[in-house]
Amino acid sequence: MNPELIELVKTKSILNKDVTDVTFEAFSLLKKTLLHVEKTLKSHVKDDRIKFQYRDNGTFETELKVGDDILIFMMYTNALAFDPSHAIHKSGYVTKDPSRAICGMISIYNFLSDSFKYERRNDIGFLIGRIFINRENHFFVDGKKQLGIIFNDLSTNSISEESILTIVEKSIQYSIDIDLSVPAFDQMREISVHEVIDFSLQASISSGKRLGFQFENIKPPPEA
Repeated sequence: MNPELIELVKTKSILNKDVTDVTFEAFSLLKKTLLHVEKTLKSHVKDDRIKFQYRDNGTFETELKVGDDILIFMMYTNALAFDPSHAIHKSGYVTKDPSRAICGMISIYNFLSDSFKYERRNDIGFLIGRIFINRENHFFVDGKKQLGIIFNDLSTNSISEESILTIVEKSIQYSIDIDLSVPAFDQMREISVHEVIDFSLQASISSGKRLGFQFENIKPPPEA
């Protein structure tokens, strides 16, 4: 067999495995951080109407409920490469070693907690951030507002308890700051007897903060 092919398989396979291992370590740290945040919020917010709950949904998914919001964190199980036009390739850090641009990904989604409580399957949420981590434990965040500003340099940011806590705090802050949008009148104009009987009124009317992520692929509207 071609020695160059063998070397390529070895190099790429090891790189991808290194990336996913480091990302999994970061995801494990994230889970511990979410549990800590849950306990801290419970100790400082003494209103029984406001609920806080951390849940480990499996190896690659976890969530934190904060009042009316649920933040869901999902780890993608494969290493990813960026498009050649992406700004990451212009970094001197990556230019010196292109393998540094191969990253694992942790996505952060925001949903209404009542969407799950009342099984409103048509409700929508949205992606608020993505954490990209390379084999050297360096990372950057692609996200909304401060999430995409404070950690935007792959060359200088390293995963730590402090950085993970900051990401979680900014995610909570961003989610709480977005108000619930009123559904369009035409969207709520008609409802079938079947929907009322089988799903209840709450479950059949779609609601959400802003259209951005849904259980189906829908093009998001422009930012307000």
